[in-house]
Amino acid sequence: MNKFKEKLRGFAKPFIAIIIAFIICWLILVISGYDAPKAFGALWNSGFKNIKSFGTVLNKTSPILFTGIAVAFAFRGNVFNIGAEGQLLLGAAAATWVGTTFTSLPSYLLIPLILLSGAIAGAAFAYIPGYLKAKHGVSEVITTIMFNYIALQFIGFLVRGPFKDTSQMEPQSHPIAASGFLPYIIPGTKLHIGFVLGIVFAIIISIILFKTYFGYEVRAVGFNPMAAKTGGIAVERTMITTMLISGALAGIGGAIELAGTTHYLLEGISPGYGFTAIAVSILAANNPIGVIFSAFLFGLLSAGATSMQRAADVSASFVNIFQGVIIIFISIAAVKSVGHKKLSLKKGGN
Repeated sequence: MNKFKEKLRGFAKPFIAIIIAFIICWLILVISGYDAPKAFGALWNSGFKNIKSFGTVLNKTSPILFTGIAVAFAFRGNVFNIGAEGQLLLGAAAATWVGTTFTSLPSYLLIPLILLSGAIAGAAFAYIPGYLKAKHGVSEVITTIMFNYIALQFIGFLVRGPFKDTSQMEPQSHPIAASGFLPYIIPGTKLHIGFVLGIVFAIIISIILFKTYFGYEVRAVGFNPMAAKTGGIAVERTMITTMLISGALAGIGGAIELAGTTHYLLEGISPGYGFTAIAVSILAANNPIGVIFSAFLFGLLSAGATSMQRAADVSASFVNIFQGVIIIFISIAAVKSVGHKKLSLKKGGN
């Protein structure tokens, strides 16, 4: 019964934070002289007006979902992977190379190969920060942030050099083979299978975390590395493996964005999905299943930004304010939870 109440409180806090964020952002719009009902109506319509708009939101959600799961999994293992953005970009780059090289392969071979290449590239890019953290105690926060910039510049090099499509004015790669496009799942829309794959991976990662011995090791290391080491867990190996899996997930997110939406590589292929993933993970309390819902919320906000601007002349940057307010209240709730736990421990000790 107590566990059920704890889970219920865990779900209630993010929901309350979102409601408060809506109220505060509504007031900000009103005080600033904007038509708040019109703005939020446009946000709603951008996702739920019809099946086509709903499909657009799910497509926007797909890369956020994968990077959110990646960050959540890493955070569970005491590895603060701030490099999901770079890992996503490298995954997209690898997927581009595969999709433009093996053009004669049929869809049932090329699509899995594209996703696999994204996973390998993302994992490889995450390995060095993971290794430095585990073996030498180098802060993975610093290394992954720096690796994001390396990835961003590398994408710029590729689309202006080896991958450049000279028939286009803007720097971009040649499109991948049509057989590498992710199939659409609803006729008349561009909704691809990326979101469905994201749900499948969220379930798999949740099972790994909470139903397997390896997941127990990851969580033990995340809770207390010294205690985990004393208990016989190979902390360094677990940290590196955690980072590899996290990077692979983010890399798949990049491959899905490429194969499902853009179909070619460009510098702006990610508007910051890897950074949004941090907020998504925090909102979901680092729970892979919870990430599905928080990723959808942020996908809706991303899809609705231009709609709000068009309908009510609200700057698209307002969405960033909205996201920030949500995270502030989630953080407050998290701090209070920690405080209550410490107080309970003290009372129990007395």
